[in-house]
Amino acid sequence: MAALPTEHTIWDFEAYYQRVHPLVPNVPREVLQQWIHGLQGEYVTRRNYAWLDYDTLQFSLERWPTQDLVNLYVVEDYRDCVQTRERCREFDEFCCTQRDVLHWKERGTWRTPPIVLDVASLGALPPEKELMAPHQLIEGHNRLGYLLAMTSMALQGKTTLADTHSVWVLRQPRLA
Repeated sequence: MAALPTEHTIWDFEAYYQRVHPLVPNVPREVLQQWIHGLQGEYVTRRNYAWLDYDTLQFSLERWPTQDLVNLYVVEDYRDCVQTRERCREFDEFCCTQRDVLHWKERGTWRTPPIVLDVASLGALPPEKELMAPHQLIEGHNRLGYLLAMTSMALQGKTTLADTHSVWVLRQPRLA
């Protein structure tokens, strides 16, 4: 699923998608774009997730309550990213596009659903992977940080936070 030299940038995603999606038809376009294409060269992605069997895993777009999301496990290498965004106290401190900021303000949630791994569904885990049940954030660390910031802002009456948020969930289906 590695990108070819002509498919490395976000502008080249369409060519990548046309080539790779038939190989992993169960992986949604949005997941391929933000995670597998976007972060395939990242050490943490390779270390923790390269062993997964993408042919058998299932992705589902779900709505999760805020409380379930604020309790997600975040790998050590990305905790600082989440904590940095969590410290935002006003929308003008958000370091994202104006379109994303407007979405946060108007809807109290992110525009692009992050990706969560249902670690508990995987069964026995290989050694030396940083995987923590029940759920772990795979992609969307900035978004999770902003959600935490929004939670604080909502408690102060500065904004309204949505009750639920869209997330892509990756899980191993149970055997019948």
